[in-house]
Order: sequence, then C-alpha cells, then structure tokens
Amino acid sequence: MAYVVGWVLVLLLLALWSSLVWAVQSFLAGLLAHAGSVSSGGWNLPDSLRDWLPTALADWLVSTVETLSPQLQGLVNALPSLSGGVTVLAWVVWVLGALVLLVFGLAIHVGVALWRKSRHSTPPSAVSAP
Repeated sequence: MAYVVGWVLVLLLLALWSSLVWAVQSFLAGLLAHAGSVSSGGWNLPDSLRDWLPTALADWLVSTVETLSPQLQGLVNALPSLSGGVTVLAWVVWVLGALVLLVFGLAIHVGVALWRKSRHSTPPSAVSAP
C-alpha cells in the first residue's frame, strides 16, 4: 500500500508540474505572438489561461504586456526563432522536472522497501555457548 501512495503522490505532483509548465508556455506563446502587433488596449490573455487566474492578476499581466509591447516586438524582430522556441523550451523544462519527479518516486519506492525489510527482519537469536 505504501508503494501505491508514493507513486500516487508522484503522479499528482507530475500533474501539477504539467499544468504549471503548460500555463507558462501558453502565456509566453500568447505574449510573443501578440507583442507589438496590437494597439493599446487590444491585447488579451488566452481564454484558457484567463479562466485559471484571479481577475486582478490577469488585468495586471495584460497592462504589463501592453506597456512592454514595443520592447517585446523589438526582441521578437531581433530573434524570430524565439517565438517558436518557447514550445521547445517548455518541453525541455517539463522533461527535466518529470525526471526529477521520477527520481523522487524511485527514492520513495526504495525507501519504503528498505523500511519494510528492516521492519520485518528479525534480529539473530543469541546462541549460548555451552
């Protein structure tokens, strides 16, 4: 049972990690896709991201992006591959995090196995010498 609990914990952390990486990738892709291409007041967060954020935070992000829009457009013009590289970067970061979680799961598994082994092992009985 303890093995299952450990792996369920790892799977829940992996789901949380995947959601976090997906949200950041979605935000950055939307940011770079719209940077400098719309006038003030015309930029919006993707609906999938706006649903997860508090309204005040979403409004702050939109206003910050609109303020930095000319600089971001200059950056996108200078490095055109940056826009497409966000997805690649998100996958690399996700894989690294998933590997860390896998190692964490293996450590829990080995730890539980060692704990069970030490718990079920009986100390050698003392043999009296005649």
